[in-house]
Amino acid sequence: MAGAVFAAEPLVVDTVFVAFDTETTGFSPKNDRIVEIGAVKFRGNGEILAVTNWLINPERDIPLYATEVHGIRSGDVRMKPLFKEVFPQFAAFCDGAVLLAHNAPFDVNFLKAELKRANIDAPALPVLDTLPLFRAWFPRALSHSLEPLSVYLCVQNDTYHRAEADSSHLIDIFNVGMKHRSQLQLQRLESDSGGLIWLDGKNR
Repeated sequence: MAGAVFAAEPLVVDTVFVAFDTETTGFSPKNDRIVEIGAVKFRGNGEILAVTNWLINPERDIPLYATEVHGIRSGDVRMKPLFKEVFPQFAAFCDGAVLLAHNAPFDVNFLKAELKRANIDAPALPVLDTLPLFRAWFPRALSHSLEPLSVYLCVQNDTYHRAEADSSHLIDIFNVGMKHRSQLQLQRLESDSGGLIWLDGKNR
């Protein structure tokens, strides 16, 4: 771990988090665009504080293969706001929280690419990756992707691969892991997640 940012004392159950997810036109941050951001603010004890979701105009058509994954069509986003209009709202929603994302480098790299296109300075938002975290918490699971892990833990739902829904699935899994970790400290959570990823790319 590259140096803990959090002090040892704060407990996870007392911390405010934002679970977030993005849906995109493809897999390349350089060539593809974000079409949806979903975010759920919650306290580490499981209390949901706020839920929000944005459809985003990617300024290009959404390929069929991407629509087949998340169900979002070009016509669904053609009249929606651009990323540069949405991001300040997302940043305000996340202010003061620790962000959680599953396979976080994917989402963070897309956000960085969109911020660069929009000529917006990236804020210092801290992100923890729940993929290595859930691998540490649930080592017997055959897969640590959200849907099979949700099934394994009996917290599955009907909708996957939409940003708000997947953010909620992340929280459901997180809550299962926290059932026997009421005294878990933020510093240990950071360690089990492989360290913090900062949206602005700076090391702290």
